[in-house]
Amino acid sequence: FLATFYTRPAAASLLAGLAMPADRPPGGADWGDRETLAAVQIGDFACGTGTLLSAAYQRMSLLHELNGGDPRSLHAPLMRHGIVGLDVLNMGVHLTAAMLAGSHPDTPFEGECLLTMPYGEQPDGSVAIGSLDLLEENGQYSILKTATRVGGRSEDEVKDLVQRVAHDKFDLVIMNPPFTRSGGLEGERVGTGNAAFAAFETSRATQKKMQSTLVRKRGKNSIGNGNAGLAADFLDLVMRKSRDDGVMALVLPLSAISGGAWERARQEIRREYTDIIVVSIAASGNFQRSFSADTGIAECLLIARRGAPAAQPRALFAILASQPLSAVASELVAEEITRTFRSGRIRRLEDVSLGGTSIRLGDVPAGQLIDCPLPGSGPWTMAGIDDVSLAQAAYHLTRGRIALADSLHSEWPEVKVTNVGSMAGHGPYHLDIYQDTTTGSPRGPFEIVSPPTVSVPTYPVIWAHNAKSERNLMIEPDAEGQIKTVSPKYRTLIESQARRQHAYSGEDLDEQMARVVEDKVLEAEKGLQENALRIWATATRSHYNPDLRFNSQSLIVAMTERQCLGGRAWPSVIFENEEHEYAFALWCNSTLGLLLHWWTSNKTQSGRGTTTVTSIPNIPTLDTRTLSVEQHIAARDAFYAMRDLRFLPFDQIDEDPARAELDRRLLVDVLGLSTSLCEPDGPIDLLRRKLAAEPQIHGGKKTRVIFYEDRDDDGQVIHRERTEVRTDR
Repeated sequence: FLATFYTRPAAASLLAGLAMPADRPPGGADWGDRETLAAVQIGDFACGTGTLLSAAYQRMSLLHELNGGDPRSLHAPLMRHGIVGLDVLNMGVHLTAAMLAGSHPDTPFEGECLLTMPYGEQPDGSVAIGSLDLLEENGQYSILKTATRVGGRSEDEVKDLVQRVAHDKFDLVIMNPPFTRSGGLEGERVGTGNAAFAAFETSRATQKKMQSTLVRKRGKNSIGNGNAGLAADFLDLVMRKSRDDGVMALVLPLSAISGGAWERARQEIRREYTDIIVVSIAASGNFQRSFSADTGIAECLLIARRGAPAAQPRALFAILASQPLSAVASELVAEEITRTFRSGRIRRLEDVSLGGTSIRLGDVPAGQLIDCPLPGSGPWTMAGIDDVSLAQAAYHLTRGRIALADSLHSEWPEVKVTNVGSMAGHGPYHLDIYQDTTTGSPRGPFEIVSPPTVSVPTYPVIWAHNAKSERNLMIEPDAEGQIKTVSPKYRTLIESQARRQHAYSGEDLDEQMARVVEDKVLEAEKGLQENALRIWATATRSHYNPDLRFNSQSLIVAMTERQCLGGRAWPSVIFENEEHEYAFALWCNSTLGLLLHWWTSNKTQSGRGTTTVTSIPNIPTLDTRTLSVEQHIAARDAFYAMRDLRFLPFDQIDEDPARAELDRRLLVDVLGLSTSLCEPDGPIDLLRRKLAAEPQIHGGKKTRVIFYEDRDDDGQVIHRERTEVRTDR
């Protein structure tokens, strides 16, 4: 529950190298200036075993020595005053102390600020939440007094420590915070309560108090919100502790730059920081895209300096070809990134089909750099992308230009692009359809029954995914909704509320009280029916796939023959004019539609591009409002002409004749663009091949889907599929 995935040493060297470049010593002095360096303050508020603090310390010592200094002379002042390491694991803090002290074992020092922070219920009945208690500056004295009690420090020493961990004090904060979230528990964590505070067998009651404490300490302007996990709260802590011109260097989940729950954090970084560098890995497989050990979560490195950004904030995105393998290679990569960044000769996202600027170690390619504008809102989408020309194509397509590789000319084909939300609404969150609250009252009015109990259900629902049955543009509902009745648990709740309302204390209900309860039960039944009608009013034929598996699924938008409710797998997209649904479905399932979904989605998991119901309105798409009546008729005709075609999964888009046919019908027949776009080996064909080769799309999948036809006992054709091993991955 502490999410103690430790940073790989090679990744720590890379992070320290980018945080402390050779041309920017901390404190603003020279690397040979002992007095200034001795006063530098470096912190890690989830230090683990000290890998990151040690990497930063070694980096500073090395550069001091290379500039004529004696690193041993820095050891005592840095250990006593300069390095702050906090953690809730006593063992980790001891190992951190051993690693740092062992850098110069023959050099004595007096005191250090490596502390085990109090966590959970305390002897006085209060609760502590580890380093996150330091979000609130005023309460630090009592917190650190508890943390240092075992170390036997005096009152004056504790007061000194409080000053050293105050807000706006740190020249560098380098850390890999825990990513634990409060909810969304799966597997062994189901039933454990609040996973963010469930370590050390903490009781449910204590977990609740700890969560309340965190909410209070966040304050009104916090970037932590519970949905992003504790990593966002630690980022908030880092930003409060960093001084002006101070640097933060963090290992974060990739969702930090693309997930909706991190939106406030990105806005604050964009507003308060400059010299932003984001490092990610373009590899297939979850474990190959992380900087921490033993975690299947894709991660990024975020380095930024606190200071006023430019009028149009930008960031440098470094995309590595693979995980850093050694400390030496990482230091060289960091130097190459810094050198190229300072030179200003870096390709930009606004360029067309040029790709990124290569990072090379001699003749060996190590990755790419790309300079990108930071949007005022929404995800930072340039992460972990192997083929940067795809990102450039997506960037221009969001602005209405089909600027593709192999089509370099001054007049790009144009299409009208807008966000989904500007022309359509979306259906309800799936929990508002079916879930009950913990008290037993219904949050959603429907029971979801799968498969449907009758061939023509009253309230058909598309609820879950089944990739094999979702190969065609038109799919069938897999469930039905049945309006709930008042359950025994809900009835007990109604009775309890009625007793309190009427101050009824009898053990059994008298006749009058029984009538009151029955009236309230009937009222609740009526409320369920009214809520069901309200939810059913969102039923539509067009449904979006927010949890898209590129390497197994074939559709981004599915249509149904009749109106259906959309569940978690297929939330509804609601058009005022249903005739617009056909062009929308064609676009979203085309190569250009895939490009935009992939570009804007959260790609934390390999082979998957996710979004949320509330983020669907932000996805760029074809503006169907700009199409003529004739174009909408052409879209409907194309849709029905293709409704029986089977589409391969998106990772096989390069070998899918149905997808090529859809592209041609959409771009040529509906939008009236040149046939040259869709010719064999033309721009769209090349785009399909690039997408199929992108690691984030195929996720390292070793098999491919093969369609074939069979016959049943009556000789009727049956469409089937099988898989075969790929030899090209």
